[in-house]
Amino acid sequence: MKKTVLLLCLIALFLSGCGSTIDMRKVSVEPKIPTENMKKSSLKAGLLLDDKFTSYKYVFKTGTQIFLLANVKGEIDIGKNLSQALYGIVSSKFGNVAIAHDAGEIHDVDIYFVPRIKSFTYSPAFTGMSSHTATVALETENFDGKGRLLRSFSVKAEGSRSMLNQIIMETNYDMARYAVNEAIDNLLKEFSRKLDELY
Repeated sequence: MKKTVLLLCLIALFLSGCGSTIDMRKVSVEPKIPTENMKKSSLKAGLLLDDKFTSYKYVFKTGTQIFLLANVKGEIDIGKNLSQALYGIVSSKFGNVAIAHDAGEIHDVDIYFVPRIKSFTYSPAFTGMSSHTATVALETENFDGKGRLLRSFSVKAEGSRSMLNQIIMETNYDMARYAVNEAIDNLLKEFSRKLDELY
């Protein structure tokens, strides 16, 4: 009897994600800004955030997956809140930071940073036993005040949330949001750590 109940529970968990469509348009990116213990720098800094970065959205569509009875499609708005988080980190490190959309708008700074989203991927859970996963990579060019390239560095991070969390009544939305935000938060920690290494 116990084995039968356990088997039925596992089958239900395995198939729990099936038959529904996850609307990723509802997933909000709410980054935490890791600014504690940052060493202050006396340099004047700038941050170039062009429209391509601030309006970056991840659009995806999966085909029908094995054990999943529906396609999954959606869009995750990454750029806007990631831009604000990067500004918060750079401002915590350098004090007043000049922000611009074009290099020609940056004046009277010692250095400035130009971040680019190198890649972002999100994968929903396709069975009741898999995970929502997200991976993000950020490439940043660092220039001096005269526009000469000093260095370029990349940081990459991941986030995931197992479908086993449905046991505690988490929804697909909750788990997707957790995976995406964990990846973004881990990325920001790496970016913050890199700034502390360099300055």
